[in-house]
Amino acid sequence: MKISILGAGAMGCMTAGFLVKCHDVTLVDIWKEHIDAINKNGLRIRFQGEETLVYPKATIDPNDAKDADLVIVFVKSIQTALALEKNSVLLGAGTLVLSLQNGYGNDQDIMKFVPRNNIIMGTTDRAASVLGPGFVNNSGGRYIHIGPLGEDMSGAEKTAAAFRECGLDTDVYDNRRVTEMIWDKLIINCANNALAALLDINTPRLLEEHLSDSFKILLHEAVNVARAYGLPFEESVYVEKNTVLLKSLSKEARTSMWQDVNKKRRTEIDRMNGAIVRMGREKGIPAPCSEFVVHLIHAMENKYV
Repeated sequence: MKISILGAGAMGCMTAGFLVKCHDVTLVDIWKEHIDAINKNGLRIRFQGEETLVYPKATIDPNDAKDADLVIVFVKSIQTALALEKNSVLLGAGTLVLSLQNGYGNDQDIMKFVPRNNIIMGTTDRAASVLGPGFVNNSGGRYIHIGPLGEDMSGAEKTAAAFRECGLDTDVYDNRRVTEMIWDKLIINCANNALAALLDINTPRLLEEHLSDSFKILLHEAVNVARAYGLPFEESVYVEKNTVLLKSLSKEARTSMWQDVNKKRRTEIDRMNGAIVRMGREKGIPAPCSEFVVHLIHAMENKYV
């Protein structure tokens, strides 16, 4: 399969590291130093203290990766629409587009450029961080869940088979589960992502005393809002799920928002906790702790300048 990965950040690179074993993979990004390092020296991936070297293609010119069978979108959620507009050459008539991004609303952005039946949405508990140009850390994780926005399951099944062939455990669900999958990932991100960034800690430390109480409060608000939208979620299930996830991560694991703040980049907070606040207001469900977190992250962003 010819696969283009739009966004050569931590998750894009880690995914490329698996898929290049079996497929024609090209990373597309605007970070020239990173792209040059991959092309010159290969992509270094560290996992549990050991390093491997893989050789995906990498480019800053989307024409080098056009007409892919599959485009995997790994840009920040706030950049989705602009990235697809500027890289529309990647999209052929039958190109499948998969989002494994954080945040809420990526499907709506993608639908501006891609037919609904060609869009696949997904979630994963896999985590990674960039250590330097051409060098990423695989922090662990186990699953990838995907499903189509439309009725046709064939694209999602084909994508899952391509992933499994390279050692990525991937399950497929029908379109009735897609909304639940998106909310599922949103809830976990709202619990962990901003909190680790605000406290400048690795992700597993959220299990410590007081910190675990904090993520449980954010989970509580997010689940309440989800239930207001008719989703059959239980708070206790998410507490257990998040606890298992945090225990599975290596000490090097950092949330994507921690990485953004550390590099003084704009974060995805408005597509995470901010989305919970907005949707809660629409249903009359308050989310004061989530709103407080949003204000704190934006205050940190304001310190960049």
